[in-house]
Amino acid sequence: MRGERVLAWARTHRVNVGLFLLLVVAVVATALVIADPGEPQPVVRTATVTRGDVTATVTASGNAESSLRTPVSFEESGTVTSVAVEPGDTVKLGQVLATIDDAEAQAQLRTAEAQLAGAQAALDQARAGPSEVQSQRDQLAITQAEQALADARAAVTAAEKQLELDRAATQTTIDDAKTQLANDDEATALAVENAEEKLEVDTKTQNTLVEQAEAEEEAACGGSTADSDDDSVDCTRAKLATENAKNTRAAVLLADEQAIETAKQNREATLDRGRQAVTQAEQARADTLLKGQTAIETSKQAVTKAEGDLAAAKLTAEENAHPRTPEEIAQAQATVDSAQVEVDRARRAVEQTALKAPQAGVVLAVNGEVGEYANGQGSGESAGADAEGGDSAASDAATSAGDGFVVIANLSELAVTAEIPEADAAKLELGQRATISFPATGATATGTVTRKNPQSTVSNDVVHYPVTISLETAPPGVGVGATANVSITTGTATGVLKAPTQAITTTGDRSTVTVRRDGVDAVVPVRIGVSGPAETEIISGVSEGDVLVLPTPAAATGGSGFPRTGGR
Repeated sequence: MRGERVLAWARTHRVNVGLFLLLVVAVVATALVIADPGEPQPVVRTATVTRGDVTATVTASGNAESSLRTPVSFEESGTVTSVAVEPGDTVKLGQVLATIDDAEAQAQLRTAEAQLAGAQAALDQARAGPSEVQSQRDQLAITQAEQALADARAAVTAAEKQLELDRAATQTTIDDAKTQLANDDEATALAVENAEEKLEVDTKTQNTLVEQAEAEEEAACGGSTADSDDDSVDCTRAKLATENAKNTRAAVLLADEQAIETAKQNREATLDRGRQAVTQAEQARADTLLKGQTAIETSKQAVTKAEGDLAAAKLTAEENAHPRTPEEIAQAQATVDSAQVEVDRARRAVEQTALKAPQAGVVLAVNGEVGEYANGQGSGESAGADAEGGDSAASDAATSAGDGFVVIANLSELAVTAEIPEADAAKLELGQRATISFPATGATATGTVTRKNPQSTVSNDVVHYPVTISLETAPPGVGVGATANVSITTGTATGVLKAPTQAITTTGDRSTVTVRRDGVDAVVPVRIGVSGPAETEIISGVSEGDVLVLPTPAAATGGSGFPRTGGR
C-alpha cells in the first residue's frame, strides 16, 4: 500500500515537472515572438586582444600642383618688345621667354666700351713711356687748344661789338617810332581842328542862306492878295525855297559833325598804333640787348674753358715728356680694370633685356604683352625676386600664378594641397609621412607634410585648414590638377596590445570594452593610445588573449541608446 502511494507520487511529480517545462518553453517562445516577431536574432561577434603595430592616419583628397613655381621677371624696367611663350608651353633651361627694348642698354654699352678704349690707350702710353709720336700729338693738342682760345676771345670781341650795334639800332627804332607818334599827333589834331572849323564856317553860311530864303519868302508872301494868282505862285515858290534851304543846312551841318567824329576816331586809332609801336620797339631793344649780353657771357665762358683746355694740354705734354712711375702705371691699370667692370655690367644689362627660363618646365602664366611697360626687379619689390632658386610649396608665392612676368612650373616637383577638418588638422605636424594615390592613373607616391596654412575656410559648417604634402618623386603621367587621395600617418605604436577600434566605446575621456570571460560579459574601462581607423592601441585594462565583444550591427550603425565607438 505504501509502495503504491510512492509510485503514484512519482508519476504525479514527473507530470508536474513536464508541465512546468512546457510552460516555461511556451512563455519563452511567446516572449520572443512578442519582442521581435519575424526577425532573426543577432549573431554575437567577438575579437581577441593581440600584440602588434598600430598606425593612426588622417585621410583627405586634393589636387596635384607644382611645388616648384618660379616667377621670372626682368632685371630692369622697359617696354615689352616680344613675348615668345604662352601658358601651357614647355620651355627649356635658358630659352628666351620675352624681351624689352634694349636701345638704352646698347647706348650705355657703347659708352662703356669707349671709356675702356680710352683707359687702355692711356695705360699703353704709360707703359711705353715718351715717344716722338706722342710728343707730336701733345704739340698738336696744344696748338688746337691755343686756336680754340683765340677763337673764343674773338667771339667775345664780336659779341661785344654786335651788342653796341644792336644798342644803337634799337635806339634808332625807338626814336623813329616816337617821332612818327609825334607827327601823327600833330596831323590828326590838325584834321580834327579843320573839321571843326569847317563846321563853324558851314554853320554861318547855311544860316545866311536860310535867312535870305526867309526874307524872300516874306517879300513874296507879305503883300500878296488872294485875287492875284501870280503873287500866290511866287509865295509858294518862296516857301519851298525856304524849306529847301533849311534842309540843306541840316544835311551840311550833319555831314560836318560826322566828319569831326571820324577825325577824332582816326586820331585815337592812329595814336594807339603809334604808342604800341613805341612799346614794341622798347621791348625789342630790351630783348636784343639781353640776347647780346648773354652771347657775351657765353663767349667768356668759352674763353675760360679754352684756357683750361690749353693748360691741360700743356700739362699733359709735360707729363708725357717724362716716364711714368710704377704707381702711375698701377693707377692707369686700375682705371682700365674699373672701365672693364663697367663694360661687363653694361653687357649684362643688354643680355638681361631678354628674359630667359631659369629652369625647364611648363609655363603657368604670362603677365604682360607687347607694348606694355614691365617693371623690373631693380625698380622695386618684384614677384620674381626668388626666380633664380624657385619657390617651394610652403611659400606664399607658389600659391599664385600671377607672380612675375612669366611663371614656370617644374613638373618633376609635385605637391598635393588638401582641405583637412579642424579636428584632424590638429593632429598634423610638418614632416609627417603620407601616402598619395591618383585614381585616374592608379599611380601612388610617398611624401611629407610641408605646410599647414593657418588661414581656415568653412564648408558646410565645418572648419577646414589647407595642408600641403610634397611628393618625394612625381609618378609618370601625373600632371598639375590631377585628383589625389592622401593618407597622412599621425602616429605609430610598435609591439603593443591592440584591439579592433570598433570594440572600444568612448564617451568623453572614458573608454571601455566588453570582455567575455567564462561565458560572462563584463564592461571594463581601458586606457587607449594610438588609434587608427581599424585598430587601436590599448595601454591598460586588458591582457593579450582577452576576448572582446564587438557591438552588434545595429549598435555599430548608430542604433538608439549606444555611445560612439573608437578611440581618440
